[in-house]
Amino acid sequence: MSEKEVVLFTQSACRFCKLEKAWLSQHSVDFKERNINDDPRALADLEQIPAFSTPVTLIDGEVVFGFDQRKLSALLGI
Repeated sequence: MSEKEVVLFTQSACRFCKLEKAWLSQHSVDFKERNINDDPRALADLEQIPAFSTPVTLIDGEVVFGFDQRKLSALLGI
């Protein structure tokens, strides 16, 4: 299986963001975190999806809204 590009848009006080980060780590998935509280460009990119809440995950360009373990597992092959 080839590595997939995984980008996770988060916020500092987002409970589901923290849960998803832990879940991805438990499954040894490498991901790039983009915190919209710390990075104005991350917020602008998130709004272009369009999405207005977090977590939002991009897996090779496929968008997953919220912490949807079933969809994440299917896209990641885990």
